[in-house]
Amino acid sequence: MTSETSRVSRRNFIKAAGLGAASTAIGATTLGAAQAQEENWDAEVDVIAVGSGGAALAGACGAIDNGASVLILEKADFIGGTTSKSGGGSWVPNSHHMQAAGLKDDRDTFLRYCARVSFPELYNDQSPTYGLMPNNLKLLETFYDNAARVFEKLDQTGAHPTTMAMSWDNQPGADYHGQIEENGAIRGRQTSPRDEDGNEGFGFHMIMHMQAYVEERGATILTEHRVTRILRDETGRVIGVEAETPEGAKRFRALKGVIFGSGGFTQNPEMRANYLRTPIMGGCAVPANEGDLILMASEVGAKFGNLNEAWNQQVVLEEVLEFSSVASGVFFLGGDSSIAVNRFGKRMYDEKYVYPERARSHQVYDQWTGSYPNLYQIFIFDHAAREFGGMLVPTLDTDVSATTTVAETLEELAEKVQARFDALADRIGTYKLDPDFLANLKETIARYNGFAETGKDTDFHRGEAPADAFFHSAENKRDYPNPYMAPISDTGPYYAVLLGAGALDTKGGPVFNENGQVVDIHDQPIPGLYVAGNAAASPSGKSYLGGGGTLGLGVTFGYMAGEHAAAQA
Repeated sequence: MTSETSRVSRRNFIKAAGLGAASTAIGATTLGAAQAQEENWDAEVDVIAVGSGGAALAGACGAIDNGASVLILEKADFIGGTTSKSGGGSWVPNSHHMQAAGLKDDRDTFLRYCARVSFPELYNDQSPTYGLMPNNLKLLETFYDNAARVFEKLDQTGAHPTTMAMSWDNQPGADYHGQIEENGAIRGRQTSPRDEDGNEGFGFHMIMHMQAYVEERGATILTEHRVTRILRDETGRVIGVEAETPEGAKRFRALKGVIFGSGGFTQNPEMRANYLRTPIMGGCAVPANEGDLILMASEVGAKFGNLNEAWNQQVVLEEVLEFSSVASGVFFLGGDSSIAVNRFGKRMYDEKYVYPERARSHQVYDQWTGSYPNLYQIFIFDHAAREFGGMLVPTLDTDVSATTTVAETLEELAEKVQARFDALADRIGTYKLDPDFLANLKETIARYNGFAETGKDTDFHRGEAPADAFFHSAENKRDYPNPYMAPISDTGPYYAVLLGAGALDTKGGPVFNENGQVVDIHDQPIPGLYVAGNAAASPSGKSYLGGGGTLGLGVTFGYMAGEHAAAQA
């Protein structure tokens, strides 16, 4: 996600942010049979899709492709949700693009990889179920068995034209944990949307194609329609929704089903604090993603899962404090002569590794001090690193960002970094660098520089993961054995950016079955109620399986929910 590729304006962000969850009564209402028949419905269709991002629009496509009439209700005043400002990639096992390229992706390897990284505490390499809970295994099996079919269908119909995502050196993309044995060195699962000219595109191209597809086939999309209540009949079947609109409350009837693809709860501070294990401060999700479905689904007896997890991503601290829905998170820590350190002046990870795993480092807890030692982090780079590009590393010819600290010496840098934390105290509280920060930082840089000279980072394996090479070009290689490391200069200027924990969006909510149906606390489907995407309990558990992991699952199960709903009596 980058501000350059986003089609969602800052004005629209701020306007959508006014849709606070606390201002609206959200829940569910039961209508008797006579009342349902006599209700003056504002519209009646077969299927209602709530939201207009990739998961919701895929649900609309699945319903339309199977003969259903569709209405799409969007809370914000723009179409596309978080998908519209994303890179638009989708992680698709055994995709038709992989098959055409002769890339093997067998089912057992896929399931073993997913189990290993999604639920590492459960993974059992000797078990026929890989140690997984039955529903999660079933969903991952369903994903493998159907994702390629769904994406090929969407590609062929023109609803979502795609291509295989390639790295900077024209190689099929690696998975985010491609270095572990269970991955099987599989490449090519990530797909990208195509733009108007058939070239590799972005999330707004995906939305553009899907929107055109559903509207050309009779679907209506209504923005500024915030769904606030699930409507049921006396049997418990979901028969429609109530929405808050600029014209007042309206009720819409769904003869076959309601599909929620309304996103997660990243922009709901109370839910973030209550549910998430990582201290998330905000993130890329659009302001409308406030967890409305969790409140509604609670009243219809839905079962919930994975509420403690998110699609993690680092964010620039001062940006997320200014506005919790940031234009872009920190996908890359650029430059070769650069490191990230904590308040003790010590490194924590491979700085070139994928964003969700770097973000997870913020949740490390020290039981002795009762604090998070990595809660806020400092990304440090020298002047030479600016020549080698990448996120947060300006070019030589441009001014540094307002969120970047510049100093001529490391002593001055430490003082200025502490001053920046002090200036934020009214929002983050007192946050002090350790008294040994400067001494440790000098030792850390000396140790790192030794790794750069030898090309081997024995602490964190920088540059060794396949995903490192996928995301970071080595074309501007300096004369060092590892193109992703160069020594940090003995002289300034030095630069620093403060980092916090954020998310692309959360990934917990109602549990669903292989048809996309929301299940109750007894694991029985709630008739007429479906969910997909970040509004749901993701079967990917703790992990970000590969580039496009969120949309791959969301689109697949969204489309299948539409198929299933359309087939109902």
